[in-house]
Amino acid sequence: MVKDPVCGMDVDPKTAAGKSEYKGQTYYFCSPGCKKTFDKNPEKYAAKPDSSHSEHEHHHH
Repeated sequence: MVKDPVCGMDVDPKTAAGKSEYKGQTYYFCSPGCKKTFDKNPEKYAAKPDSSHSEHEHHHH
């Protein structure tokens, strides 16, 4: 499992809703919305692994 850098949720890379490459790292996302948020401002999320992002209200399945 890997962590969605936007919401901090655990995501299985095999079933991730999206992924982005940034500075040689691959990031996986639980939803297209998280990927879109990351793609808009990757620096903000890639810089801080394992921090909680309270601005993100989630829609867990």
